[in-house]
Amino acid sequence: MSIMNKFLKIFAVIFPFHLCGCNNDDDPIPVSPDDHIPVSPDLGRMNLDFEDRSPGNASLPKIWNIWGDGFTTSLDDVEKYGGMLSLKMERKGNPNGAFGVFSNTLPIETFAGKNVEYKGWIKTKGVKNGHAGLWLRVDGEDNMISLDNMSDRGLKGDNKWTQVSIQMNVSNDAKAIIFGGLFPGEGVVWFDHLELFINGEKYIDPEPKTSLSQDEITVLKKYIYPLRTYEPDGGDTKDLKVLDDLIGNSKVVALGENTHGSSEIFKMKNRIIQYLAANNGFDIFSIEANMPESYKLNDYTVRGEGDPKRLIAGMNFWTWRTEEVLNMVEWMRIFNQPNQRILFTGFDMQFPAGAINELFGAFKGNIEVETKIIDLKNKLDVNTNYWSDLSAVEIDEINILLKFIKNNIETSSFQDSEKNWLLQNILIIQQSLEYKSSNYADACRDKCMADNFMWIKEHNPDSKFVIWAHNMHIANAVGYQGYYLAEKLGDEYKTFGFTFHEGIYTAVGSKGLTTYEAIKSYPGTLEYLLNQLNEPIFILDLKKIKSDNHKDTKWLTERLPYRFVGARGGQSTEFYDRKIIDDFDYLIFIKTSSPSTLLQVQ
Repeated sequence: MSIMNKFLKIFAVIFPFHLCGCNNDDDPIPVSPDDHIPVSPDLGRMNLDFEDRSPGNASLPKIWNIWGDGFTTSLDDVEKYGGMLSLKMERKGNPNGAFGVFSNTLPIETFAGKNVEYKGWIKTKGVKNGHAGLWLRVDGEDNMISLDNMSDRGLKGDNKWTQVSIQMNVSNDAKAIIFGGLFPGEGVVWFDHLELFINGEKYIDPEPKTSLSQDEITVLKKYIYPLRTYEPDGGDTKDLKVLDDLIGNSKVVALGENTHGSSEIFKMKNRIIQYLAANNGFDIFSIEANMPESYKLNDYTVRGEGDPKRLIAGMNFWTWRTEEVLNMVEWMRIFNQPNQRILFTGFDMQFPAGAINELFGAFKGNIEVETKIIDLKNKLDVNTNYWSDLSAVEIDEINILLKFIKNNIETSSFQDSEKNWLLQNILIIQQSLEYKSSNYADACRDKCMADNFMWIKEHNPDSKFVIWAHNMHIANAVGYQGYYLAEKLGDEYKTFGFTFHEGIYTAVGSKGLTTYEAIKSYPGTLEYLLNQLNEPIFILDLKKIKSDNHKDTKWLTERLPYRFVGARGGQSTEFYDRKIIDDFDYLIFIKTSSPSTLLQVQ
């Protein structure tokens, strides 16, 4: 795999396709590249001078997403171009294709269709086997439109403070603009004093909003619905009756989560699912987990067969291997007696093993087809290094096997329903291959997950569905699963994002799979402002706020940093700028998060 392809693929993971201070114009310009000048930064929200430390890790800068296997990154108060701090990145030994990087996103509405110049000061010491530079990338809906990572002019060897720049005409079709610094090499690099210019004019990042006025609080409280509890305790559900009006006649309700390990969010979703199933006829549950393995949960929830802990673990994600999910599954088992009332399904497609097992089970005893399926399994090497690179020849061989098996399904005597299911499993394998080879892995995954959910819906046309996934998978933003579902379903699709102010969550990070302390929301973040309402749990009606367009809720229609964690903990930042009002119809705020409890599965 080329370094460029590795760069693109890794960033498709770091930034799930589309995520996410400046100096005054009067700052003096040094006459020498090595001059050290005092800089009084107007930090805004992007921390372009690295002067604002991360609340979660004082050795790293606030806002920036930082990554680099084998690279040491920290703030430096000794060597800097201006101000008090610079960002230092160091690598000992040949990186062998690895690279260090810091990055964030730019607001589309401000930069799209403009000429953008991005400048910064860099100092290097002993840089070899690569270079140091800035980088700027523009993504379209499902492709990269333009990229400049200074691969042809990056700094090498020893350099005093040197100003470098990237100039780019940003397409009107831009859906994401990512920028930062890049170090694919060994040695030491310092970055400082970043600047952005739009059509020649210096961009000044707006000051963050740090508090709500009494008028803003009064108006905002008209759009919130306090909730009694997040516990699915079987108690009074009068507080949830508001869901009847919010959801209306919609048949697909998506419930998000801003971390994959917050107990209160999992419990709140369980409580909502129980309410919708019992009172509104929602009869199919679908989760962000591999499709064939998820369907196996019905063996237990519908018929009481199997060990629910093992079945949950069999879905391949540690995120769902929790007491909270087990409690929901146990409720489903009770709810399905004496008759089936809710199905457990999933729509993800990252792993082919479950699909191969489905095919093998269907053709058991058919030696010719069994042999081909075994050959397919071996070529995918699903039990060892499936994620190693497959050559073009190997992929061609796999596609020939899939075509053979598909033809045997279509000409078999299986019932139509079984044929449809087996053909869907062929598709899961094809999707996993596409996902693996794509430079835009997360964009590919979201599109495939949307297609898989629509398959479930089309085969259950009279059902109502609850989706369980990360906030950004359900979001209405371009490139995410929710975008494709909203396109196809329109007002039939309703989204509930989730967030919290402070606490702890379960995640994977530098300490392994364990608990991590969340970065407490700070002035300027959405959660910090919502916490000023002094309500521990509530639903925020973003849909009505958007339609009413009241002057005292205008701040909610702007870009705001809000918490985005997913499955990884202990990161340099947990907050990314987005227009939350465009992502979700409703947002559920919970003041404090505690970690989900992992199941012990023998």
